[in-house]
Amino acid sequence: MNLKNYALIALLGAILFIPFLGRVHLFDWDEINFAESAREMIVTGNYSQVQVNYKPFWEKPPLFIWIQAASMNIFGVNEFAARFPNAIVGIFTLLILYYIGSKNTDSRLGWLWVLCYIGSFLPHFYFKSGIIDPLFNLFIFLGV
Repeated sequence: MNLKNYALIALLGAILFIPFLGRVHLFDWDEINFAESAREMIVTGNYSQVQVNYKPFWEKPPLFIWIQAASMNIFGVNEFAARFPNAIVGIFTLLILYYIGSKNTDSRLGWLWVLCYIGSFLPHFYFKSGIIDPLFNLFIFLGV
């Protein structure tokens, strides 16, 4: 295991995914509702039930919303805090891709997977958003 490669990939992910997270307002329906659910958890202190407009919201599992609430407790209730968990998920996803590629073949394949994934449009959109999909994708990669 080459820790230098993992550190470099984590740094690359941080440089690409973290800057300007709070620059644009929340715009997607899901992004707004998840952030609002996290905010309501903080306001009410009720972390056991996901709510939107203080009414039960059963459409999604609560893990991502709990993570957003933790981020909002650290950074405040704002766009950056709502999106920061996905930036971290993005970094972990890159590390998992490198690990899988390196384990199956060699570190060159791991780097190729990371560079192809990081060079795609959709991961940048996902890891700079406040939607739940990147966390699901991370669990899929972990299952591999």
